[in-house]
Amino acid sequence: MFAGRLEAVRFRATIVVVTALVIATVWLSFLLSPVVRDFEDCAHLARKMSLGTERAARILDCGARFAGRRKVGGGYAYYDLWQNRSFDIAGPNPTADERTRIYSEHIRFLASQRRETALAEADGLVAEQRQAETSIDLRRPTTKPSKLNPCMIKGSLSCTWTKFRSAVGNAFAASPRPEAPTNSR
Repeated sequence: MFAGRLEAVRFRATIVVVTALVIATVWLSFLLSPVVRDFEDCAHLARKMSLGTERAARILDCGARFAGRRKVGGGYAYYDLWQNRSFDIAGPNPTADERTRIYSEHIRFLASQRRETALAEADGLVAEQRQAETSIDLRRPTTKPSKLNPCMIKGSLSCTWTKFRSAVGNAFAASPRPEAPTNSR
C-alpha cells in the first residue's frame, strides 16, 4: 500500500513539473518574441523567419490581420481599392466609427459615379438627337427640286446606295413583262 501511495505522489509531481515547464516555455516565448503591432512589423517578421511560399503566405496573413499601413510621418492609412483613395485612421485597423465614415464616403462616391454616368448618357442622347435632326434636314427637299445631284458626297455609302437603287429600279422598269400563258383549246 505504501508503494501505491508513493507512485501516486510521483505521478502528481511529474504532472506539476510538466505543467510548470509548459507554462515557463510559453511565457519565455512570449517575452522573447518581437511585438507585432501592425502590418509592417508582421511582414518584417515573416520575411526574417520564413522562406518561399511560406513567406508569401505569412505576409498575406499579415495583410488579412492589419488593414491599415504605417505612414511615413506617423499614424496609419487605410486604402480603399473601390474608391482608389486612402483614409487616415488611428490604428493599424479602422475603428467602428472610421469604418462608418469610409462606408459613407463610398456611398457618396457611388452616387457621384451614377450621376456622371447619367450625365454622359444624357449627353450621348442629346448628341444622337442632334445628329438625327441634322440627317433629317439633309433628307428634306430643297425649295428647288433637283434630280441632277442626289448625292451630297461622292463615294459615300448613301450616294452608292442611291445609284444602286436607281439602277435596279430602271432595270426592272425597262425589262418586258412576260405574258401570262393562255389556255387555248
